[in-house]
Amino acid sequence: MPERILVTGGAGFVGSHLVEKLVEKRKEVAVFDNSWRGSQKNLNDVKDKIEFIEGDIRDYTSIKNAMKDSDVVFHLASLQGTRFFYEYPDLGLEVGLIGNLNVAKAMKENNVKRVLFTSSSEVYSQPSTFPTQENHPLIIPDPKNPRWSYSATKISGEVIFFSYGRKYGFDASVVRIHNAYGQRMGWQHVIPEFIKRLVLDEEFTVQGSGSESRSFCYIDDIIDGIINAAFKDEGANDVFNLGNDREEYKIIGLIKMLSQISGKKIKPVFSVVRPEGSATRRLPDISKARKLLGYDPKISLRDGLKLTYSWYKREIESILKNTDAKEYPWLK
Repeated sequence: MPERILVTGGAGFVGSHLVEKLVEKRKEVAVFDNSWRGSQKNLNDVKDKIEFIEGDIRDYTSIKNAMKDSDVVFHLASLQGTRFFYEYPDLGLEVGLIGNLNVAKAMKENNVKRVLFTSSSEVYSQPSTFPTQENHPLIIPDPKNPRWSYSATKISGEVIFFSYGRKYGFDASVVRIHNAYGQRMGWQHVIPEFIKRLVLDEEFTVQGSGSESRSFCYIDDIIDGIINAAFKDEGANDVFNLGNDREEYKIIGLIKMLSQISGKKIKPVFSVVRPEGSATRRLPDISKARKLLGYDPKISLRDGLKLTYSWYKREIESILKNTDAKEYPWLK
C-alpha cells in the first residue's frame, strides 16, 4: 500500500503548497483543517487527489481518528499572523498547546512512526548572533505581551514532540521556518500588504524605519526543506533552520525591488516606531540543513517576488471585480 500522509493545517499557506508537492510525489495524502485561517480553495488543484477531513485540532478524538493508518504526520496547524497574536491569544494558545499535545498523544495511540513539526524563527525572539544557528537560546522576552503567545506554542511544541517521541518510540523532526513568502499566504503579512498598496495605489505607510532586515525565502524552497527533513534519515530527531541565507534585505530594499517589479514609484512613509516585539533582523544559519538534508534554496528574492506580485495582482483584480467592498478579505 502507498504511504499515507496526514497534514494538519493543510489548507493554509505552507500546508497547501506542501500538499501539492506530496501529491506530485504520488503520496496518499489526507488533510486535517477547520478552514478558519486556511481555505479549501487553496487545494483546488489537488482536491480530487486527496482526502479532506474537516476538524478542530483541539478535539482529541477528531485528530486521533484522522491519524488512523498514517505513516507520517506533518503538523502545521497553528494560528499564525501578528494581528491574530494580539486579537486571539487565547485561541492561539489553545490551538498550539492543546493541538500539539493532541497530535503527540494521537501519534502514540496510532503507532505512527514519524512527525514533522513546523516551528518558527519567532522562537529566537531578537537573536544575539547572526547568522543564527539552531543552538541559539529560545526566548520568551515578556510573558505579559500576547505577541509571544505564538512563539510560546512553538517552543513548547518542540519540547512536546521530542519528549513524546523519545518515550513512545516515534521520530520527530522540527523545522524553524524563516520568513516564507509566496502565493496564497493571505493578507496579514508584509509582502502581500505591500503588494496590495501598490496595486490599489494606496498610501505606502510602513511600520518601523525601513532599516529592519529579513532573509525572505520563497515557498517552493521552504517546502523542499520540509519534505527532506521529514523523509531523510538524517532529519530524524533533530531541528533545522529553513530559510535563505544568501539574500538579506532591509525593508527599504524590499520596497525598492517591488517598485521595480510593479513599475510604480513609491514614496514610503515610515512610522519609525517598530511593532512591539518585532525583531530588527532575521538571518538563519542553514549550514546544518544544507549538510544533512541537502537543502539549498534556489529561487532569488527578485524571481520569487515577480511570481508573488503577479499572483496577488490577479487575485486583487478578481476580488475587486466580483466582491462587494464590505467583503474584501484584507478588511477582515
